[in-house]
Amino acid sequence: MPSPSAPTPPAPVPSSEYETLAGLLHAYRSPVAIILFGIMVSLILFFATLVGQSRDKARDFRGYSLARIAELDGAMATLDVELNQLTRAVSNGLSPTEALGIFRSAEGSRETAAIRDMGIVRDGQLIASLDPELGAQAVPDIVTMLARRPDNVTTTVVPLLDDNGRNTRFGLVRPLEGHPGAWAYVVSEFDLILAPPIGPVDPLWVVVSVADRAPSFALANDHDLRPSSPGNISMQSALESAPFTVRWVAAEPFSAIRATLLPRRSFLMQTGPLPWVVLVSALFATLTIGAISLKDARRTDEVRREVARKTEALSRSNAIIAAKNAELDRFASHASHDLQAPLRAMKGISSLLVERKLDLDDRSREMLERINRGADRAQRLVQDLLTYTRADRQQAHIELIDPDRLISEIEELLAAVIIESEAKLEWSLNTPIHADPFLLGRILQNLISNAIKYRREESPHVRIDARRVADRVCLRVTDNGIGIEDRHFKRIFEVFERLHAGDTYEGTGIGLALCQRAANLHGGSISVTSTPGEGSCFTVLLPLAPASRVAAAQDDAVPDQAVSNDR
Repeated sequence: MPSPSAPTPPAPVPSSEYETLAGLLHAYRSPVAIILFGIMVSLILFFATLVGQSRDKARDFRGYSLARIAELDGAMATLDVELNQLTRAVSNGLSPTEALGIFRSAEGSRETAAIRDMGIVRDGQLIASLDPELGAQAVPDIVTMLARRPDNVTTTVVPLLDDNGRNTRFGLVRPLEGHPGAWAYVVSEFDLILAPPIGPVDPLWVVVSVADRAPSFALANDHDLRPSSPGNISMQSALESAPFTVRWVAAEPFSAIRATLLPRRSFLMQTGPLPWVVLVSALFATLTIGAISLKDARRTDEVRREVARKTEALSRSNAIIAAKNAELDRFASHASHDLQAPLRAMKGISSLLVERKLDLDDRSREMLERINRGADRAQRLVQDLLTYTRADRQQAHIELIDPDRLISEIEELLAAVIIESEAKLEWSLNTPIHADPFLLGRILQNLISNAIKYRREESPHVRIDARRVADRVCLRVTDNGIGIEDRHFKRIFEVFERLHAGDTYEGTGIGLALCQRAANLHGGSISVTSTPGEGSCFTVLLPLAPASRVAAAQDDAVPDQAVSNDR
């Protein structure tokens, strides 16, 4: 008998899969994705809150700007009224000194003096002034501007330099009616006509432009613009970089005075706590969820690694078991051959002694017959054991069963016992059966053989039928034999379990265990119902149309004659 080849051991599972960077990123991809997504969402919320606060700042800035514009409009109107009153007072006959004396007392009573100086200029000479020193500084610029003014302009705007060299000081000049060559003037500054800062830090500063002079700044100093380079300030750069501005132009005839209101840097840098609260809260939620996901991923990774290790160990164990099974199969084959040889010799010698009709007493003849029966029984036991061990590793080859061929095969195998017992077999296979022909034949052969063996005094009557039940095919073998008690229903399907003594009914106790093994290979089952003294009914359930199973290569075919005919 050829010995089966040893199975090839499976390739080991790589254990270093999760020790590489790619493996770790693959294992922890979910927490990494969650943390990155959470950081991105946190930054989006942070900047969205900043944008919202920026919009609020723009709205607040425009509110402050409207208040400043109202102040500027009011200051320009006040200067116009004061200049108009001075010209009328002088035109009505008051001397310049008397008229200015009235305005000096009025300006001294004001909480905020919007006028730096008032006076009268005649033929390029200062006649009277509230502040003679300031008037002496302003007269040359006034005379120069009057020389260039158009003839149709009555009120002239004169740009002046303030004490710090900025272009935030200006004068309004108007002719005196009835006094040719005489002009009244008013001098003011943007730092005077604008109200003091709102709170500790004013939210805005003003860039002013008077006539054709370069723009200058009010309510601000150097490091409101560029802390790193004071004294070198580009007004155009400041105007272009401002996120929002409000522009103002004085009403006629003072349209030469313009101003642009910008937000201070200190005002823009006041972000408030809300964006930081949103950022910290979002990052905390991200880290919390990421930590939980990381913990789950780590647990999953540990389980995956443990599964990989267990799979590798199981593969090795399966390889060892396959090798052991192959070795056991070789041992069983050799043992079967080596054991059957002396049994056949014993049986042949005892049969030869009986046939020669030697002068033996009855006791000796009985002993020879017992030796012969024991050899037969031992030979069947060896064959059944070999069949059972091979059935454990056999695969079912599913195909459509030919009923006529199956019936002929079984009746031919059991022809001797059918004739001897005068048994009657009644077949009714009226539904298609998908099964392994060899295994199904061994099931029916064992069941019919048992039905004939465990008979009563009357002739055995065995009915074999097949019908469809839901998604199964139900095969039943019903007999009129001695029956089985309920408490033995499970026991009879175990290996080497027999309900009767060997001298009453011959057998090895493997037949029904082999039937159960064959039914399991089909994905089916076998069961029994019985009434003692009336008969038994064995039911085999098989799948209706199962998918074909891939059969493993079998080195040795199981011979038909090695199937037990007993329970």
